[in-house]
Amino acid sequence: MNYRIKFAKLEDLMYISHLEVIKTLRRIIRRAELPAAFSQGYNPRINLAIGPPLAVGLISKGEYFDLELEEEMEPEKLLADLNDASPEHLKFLKAVVVPDDIRSLSSLVDTAVYTINFDYTEAKSLEAERKMLEEFMNQEEIMIIRHRRKKSDRKIDLKKRIFSAEITDKNKWKFAVVTGSRGNVRPEELNRALREKYPEIKEFSPLQVVREGVFVNDGEKFDPPYAEKFIGS
Repeated sequence: MNYRIKFAKLEDLMYISHLEVIKTLRRIIRRAELPAAFSQGYNPRINLAIGPPLAVGLISKGEYFDLELEEEMEPEKLLADLNDASPEHLKFLKAVVVPDDIRSLSSLVDTAVYTINFDYTEAKSLEAERKMLEEFMNQEEIMIIRHRRKKSDRKIDLKKRIFSAEITDKNKWKFAVVTGSRGNVRPEELNRALREKYPEIKEFSPLQVVREGVFVNDGEKFDPPYAEKFIGS
């Protein structure tokens, strides 16, 4: 039996890496004594597949992984057992039974939504912020230089990688951007592009960024990867 599970990675765990998250999930599953299915071979591991990586230093309210169990469990019981065995800042929020042939998270998820809490050298009104965002998004292109480890720098156009942008409250800017196999947009790149246009925006720390979750963009709205149209239930 396969399950798609939503979880939140919060403040105390913000500095653990993607690989460490996977190891932590496996430890929690063992501690909870779940009937997990294991891979074959010399070094068997719990069968799980996680969604797009979350950058080190960020928190998220909506990450996902797929888990295979040898026995069926009620989703509520599965969540309760996981949370009982988990550290406080790793919270399991939803579990949905999915078919064996479901599309993988890596091939399905294509959107990450970030809220960034900006600071300015001088206070801005909500109206001024909305005008700034409108001018920013009305540009024909938003070019930045992406710095890559062990590779040459690369020039990319963020405009093609931003699905939507809005101001949800004073100082809070929300961006839906590409993620997954189609590419990735980093919050610090959004900040850098905005600061090039508006020098009054201060540099931010990861504590000012929240990944609201990862989603699937159908061209009209952003759906969670457990939506009925994806799992066929």
